[in-house]
Amino acid sequence: MVSISKLKKFYLVEPLKSSSLGFHSFEETKKCESIVINEVEGKRQKKHRKKQCKDWRCIDYCFWMIGYMCTTWWLLSLLYGCLPAMLLGFEAPVSPGVRLSREGVTALHPVVLVPGIVTGGLELWEGRSCAEGLFRKRLWGDSFAQILKRPLCWLEHLSLHDETGLDPPGIRVRAVPGLVAADNFASGYLLWADLIENLARIGYEGKNLFMAAYDWRLSFQNTEIRDQALSRLKSHIELMFVTNGYKKVVVVPQSMGAIYFLHFLKWVETPPPMGGGSGPGWCDKYIKAIMNVSPAFLGDPRAVSNIFSTESSVGFVRTVASGILNFDYIGRQTLEHAMRVCRTWDSIISLMPKGGETIWGGLDWCLEDWNNYDQEISWGSNSATFNLSYEAVWIDCDEMSRESIQKISKKRAYTARTVFDILNFVAPKMMKRAEAHFSHGIAENLEDPKYAHYRYWSNPLETKLPDAPDMEIYCLYGVGIPTERSHVHKFYPSEKDKSIPFQIDSSADGEEGSWLHNGVYFVDGDESVPIVSSGFMCAKGWHGRTRFNPSGTATYTIEYQLKQPGGLIDRRGLENGASSNIMGNAALIEDVLLVAAGATGVDIGGDRIFSDIMRMSERINLRL
Repeated sequence: MVSISKLKKFYLVEPLKSSSLGFHSFEETKKCESIVINEVEGKRQKKHRKKQCKDWRCIDYCFWMIGYMCTTWWLLSLLYGCLPAMLLGFEAPVSPGVRLSREGVTALHPVVLVPGIVTGGLELWEGRSCAEGLFRKRLWGDSFAQILKRPLCWLEHLSLHDETGLDPPGIRVRAVPGLVAADNFASGYLLWADLIENLARIGYEGKNLFMAAYDWRLSFQNTEIRDQALSRLKSHIELMFVTNGYKKVVVVPQSMGAIYFLHFLKWVETPPPMGGGSGPGWCDKYIKAIMNVSPAFLGDPRAVSNIFSTESSVGFVRTVASGILNFDYIGRQTLEHAMRVCRTWDSIISLMPKGGETIWGGLDWCLEDWNNYDQEISWGSNSATFNLSYEAVWIDCDEMSRESIQKISKKRAYTARTVFDILNFVAPKMMKRAEAHFSHGIAENLEDPKYAHYRYWSNPLETKLPDAPDMEIYCLYGVGIPTERSHVHKFYPSEKDKSIPFQIDSSADGEEGSWLHNGVYFVDGDESVPIVSSGFMCAKGWHGRTRFNPSGTATYTIEYQLKQPGGLIDRRGLENGASSNIMGNAALIEDVLLVAAGATGVDIGGDRIFSDIMRMSERINLRL
């Protein structure tokens, strides 16, 4: 009754108050209806805009949080770097460059630095309208401020074309040239800066020190096709040789830069149009030594998980903003966008494990002697890959292909050989591009003409070193820090986000003293690359005169005992050097400076081995 009386009041009482005649005119009624329609339409549009804003906030929130964490880290690093060492409770050590300079060591051979993956700066030369005002501004390798301001625009410009692996239409992002390209990675995170400063202490400068910057997202051959990066590197080495008194060049590649330069060694001698056309003998004439720092010669197992679920620490998101991943929707949104970008970068494929089960082990054995592990969760984890327990995975077209993947997913474990089967379903476009640029097997006959193709040049197991008996090759890497070797994955059902149906099973833990922690198996290394990948080729594959080293180029395996930093203060210690920060290790810097000043591998002490790399190498049954 109350409702009826209110309705009566609305229809009978209100009109009498609105007009002296008790009724609206036709025009007034039409005007009123128009106002009501406009109000309804306005509310509908407002609701639509509000819904749009809500959708955008879910995405933006992820990157705002990442940005805040980066900014906080930058401010803390800046404050810490400004504090004098004496105030922090320890005496400032004398740098290797200062000490060697006092001892009379001076610059002799020109030095070329070759950065690895994600460590070189990238700047914008052409972009979409959303990137207005960013011409020649860094999109990568600076403060990452664009994550805060325009996250989706930033991701779009860092992506490559998903079919060609080159520039998308209307976008040109290029490597930052010069020493500034990789001296620091974001403010406060040192890369090459320490080594460059110490080289300057003994007399190096722009005329005899060069950073071979390149777009690390591209496949190695595409850096030549698009940017002529290999041709420019060749010309610069020849120029430095001539302008520095015909002194051979010392090359210092790091991480993926080691296999990039291995590709260059083959390219420079190969006839055009595929190669540089300099012929045999070029490397022996122009290069004194190649000092590979933390080289990923046989791959990095984290690349597998990075392609599969974007969760390994090689991913920027996992490293910087791991806390975000604890949030159900936000964390998966972040990973989904990061995954779409990373799967356009062909360089990640170059880091896939090479040599298959011969190098990384199978279902019944592994190099590291994991004798005590739970068979239920670790079959296959000892073979550098991961476990699966569901019959559907996400593919590039956002479709679920349960039937086609079922026969593969029935296997609970994947080895370094069989993992390519499932990745062909998970990322078919990426793997199709990869087949044209990279290979990950072991050559039976290196004289086979097919190995003259560039897809084999970055795999040390499918190519020969150049004819350079006077050249030296060093493998310099750290040991003593737990390093990712394989991952345990579980099915991750989510109605909101179906793009990544798997994630690392953080509940998978071994017993005390086990290699398994939070779904990841760890082995000895420098936190970035396992020792088998960094050390095997120098310790055995290239040691002496082998089919991979027919001219008998001298090789040296030099390990550095590291300690994992216990906190921010510990990162200034001379024994540190985890991951990319191994470039700041004092012992490594000293070795590089001595070789650049004219010393040989014998002069600096030859092999220095602290790990089990020799025993592990003997267990690898590889025909040499």
